[in-house]
Amino acid sequence: MSPARIFDGHRLSVARTMAGFRTRAQFAEAVGVSKSTATNWENGRAPDPERFPAIAAVVNQHLDVLFPRHGAPDLADLRCDAGYPQYEVERIVGSKDAVGEAERGDRRLTEALVTRLSALYEVSEQALRAAQDCSFGSSLPDADHEAPLPTTLAGKMEYLLTRLYPDKQLRPSDAELARKVNEAAGARVVSASAIKDLRTGAVTEASPVVREGLGGAFGVTAFYFQPNQREVVRTIAQGLRVLGHARSGDLLGLATRGLGEGQELSPTMLAFINSMIDDLPEE
Repeated sequence: MSPARIFDGHRLSVARTMAGFRTRAQFAEAVGVSKSTATNWENGRAPDPERFPAIAAVVNQHLDVLFPRHGAPDLADLRCDAGYPQYEVERIVGSKDAVGEAERGDRRLTEALVTRLSALYEVSEQALRAAQDCSFGSSLPDADHEAPLPTTLAGKMEYLLTRLYPDKQLRPSDAELARKVNEAAGARVVSASAIKDLRTGAVTEASPVVREGLGGAFGVTAFYFQPNQREVVRTIAQGLRVLGHARSGDLLGLATRGLGEGQELSPTMLAFINSMIDDLPEE
């Protein structure tokens, strides 16, 4: 059986904040759940996987970025990626047990069901048969030896390009990426050749404004492109300042204006502050 998508409550919290949902209540309303349910999600309790597509859409994130899966999907994965619970699929195709039996690896789908399910899940019949093979324990080549998540800037860019644009002809060019970064910055901060250097690893460092612009260009949170060690240091430093504001009762003002002196709150810290605001008693 292939690995399920990876759920990270912290990643969801950051994505929710970056999408403009200031409180969990606002996010919960957009998704169609209670605030307590959304809180449980951000605290690490994973939702049913068939909810992942709707959640990713609400926070303007690509499914493979917000909930990555490192391996070939099985039948249950394809169903969840299409946003359907099992009972709903069985109702639509008019089969009580066939879908569940195939997902458990007990009995293969008939050709008629392969055709119907591939149309319902919006995948090719070939992809559906490959997923069925995974459900029955036949992994695709290299499925058991997935590469680790990228940590370098070039690796992260390549990861998104291959995941979001499997057809190389549809991938944005270096010039297109540079244009989007410059538009987000409101100034010319990077060139096409500079983007190429970052993408190929010839240059390994980029300014914060370029990293944030890349996040927007790929449609992901800017937090994705932040270097891990620096982000940890920045979060700790900001955390100490946030504690001071919390003691003075100024969390609401801090969330609005930041730390002052042109220093923006990191997405991590902003998500943390917003979670604290959510827990404040209503006046």
